[in-house]
Amino acid sequence: MVRNFLPRSSTYVGGYRGKQALKNLYEPEDCMSASGKQNNPTRLGLVVGIGASAGGLQAFTTFFAQLPPDSGMAFVLVQHLSPDHESALPEILGRIAPIPVVVAQRGMRVEPNRVYVIPPDATLTIKDSCLLVVKPAPERAHRRPIDSFFTSLAEDQGDNAVSIVLSGVGSDGSIGLAAVKESGGLTIAQAGFDHHAMTGMPQNAAATGLVDFVMQVEEMPAKLIEYRDYLALVADRKDSEGTRTDAAEHLATVLAVLRAKTGHDFSKYKIRTVTRRIQRRMQVLQVDNVPAYIKHLQEDPVEPELLFRDMLIGVTEFFRDSEAFNGLSAAIGAFLDRSPDAQTFRIWAPACSTGEEVYSLAITLQELIEARGAVSPSKFSAQTSMIMPSSSLERGGTSVSAESHRSVSSAGFLKRTARSARTADPHNVCLFRS
Repeated sequence: MVRNFLPRSSTYVGGYRGKQALKNLYEPEDCMSASGKQNNPTRLGLVVGIGASAGGLQAFTTFFAQLPPDSGMAFVLVQHLSPDHESALPEILGRIAPIPVVVAQRGMRVEPNRVYVIPPDATLTIKDSCLLVVKPAPERAHRRPIDSFFTSLAEDQGDNAVSIVLSGVGSDGSIGLAAVKESGGLTIAQAGFDHHAMTGMPQNAAATGLVDFVMQVEEMPAKLIEYRDYLALVADRKDSEGTRTDAAEHLATVLAVLRAKTGHDFSKYKIRTVTRRIQRRMQVLQVDNVPAYIKHLQEDPVEPELLFRDMLIGVTEFFRDSEAFNGLSAAIGAFLDRSPDAQTFRIWAPACSTGEEVYSLAITLQELIEARGAVSPSKFSAQTSMIMPSSSLERGGTSVSAESHRSVSSAGFLKRTARSARTADPHNVCLFRS
């Protein structure tokens, strides 16, 4: 059996990936303001994507009741909606929010001080600051509208992006939130009364280790205002690509402290990438200058680990490189056909981020073996930088075909066979020992 993997892309459309899914559905010249007038692109302030599912209405109303009318931000709301009924959310929020609330339409340009609400049975993304609405939405098993929007928001707005995960069931939003953080944006998840992430979507988002703030909804608007003001304060310290120009002279010191605290040396990494990661931590903390951040890095027991995680942000997924996995599946299948009595397979997967790659290898090998009615123990040695959250295991099948999703989920394969076959070593190839 040769598995056919879905094509990889930076943009999600439900469970299916691929820019081809959006081909011919978007033309930049069609971009209009909410009033219907064609307009030219202008530099936006923060664009805040907010995702919610069950219980989202209460969270939305609480959020906008605390928002000032002149924040200068644009808000895009993505809620899990019934595809068969019109949503009352725009009307309800229109009575509460201090700024206009409109239903998102294809080609609508995002403007400051305005709220855009996803329509029912649709996938909503953003490109060149214009909204793209694709109907109908994918079938329920492949529908991840919050991930779809967050991922496109990260690609389109970079460090101008903010993703907020509010109450809801499941893990939608966790993948897109990682993309926002990788692009330099801000990530927030809703806390309950005990100030811990709420069960469901916020908890799964927080479990990725990529959420900057876990807070109650009524506190979020004030945090966004603080963040907006800080970005305005340091804007003149950035070059044309948005990288701080005052960081270079202190870079060696920051990396030396990080190595002393964590044992990891980033001195050979790309200077711009490392600088942007340090800059992102400074933005989250709203630290005015690099020497002040160095002092914080030296004295705060948690900050070295947080910076380390930011350095290693990676947006990964199951079966990410479809061509590679198709080729690997064919090669392993041919080997099994030639050597049906093969004993133990040993597979080393170095630098595999949070582990999706090694689980993908385990699934591929196990399916090939089972298709031939054989039993062959497999041992996977994976070098990972962070532990993959359980929410990733739950959504493992969303990266593959519907048929494979059913077989993986129903058999509990990810949590049973693949996990038992996997060992993890530190994310450092130089330290690896077989």
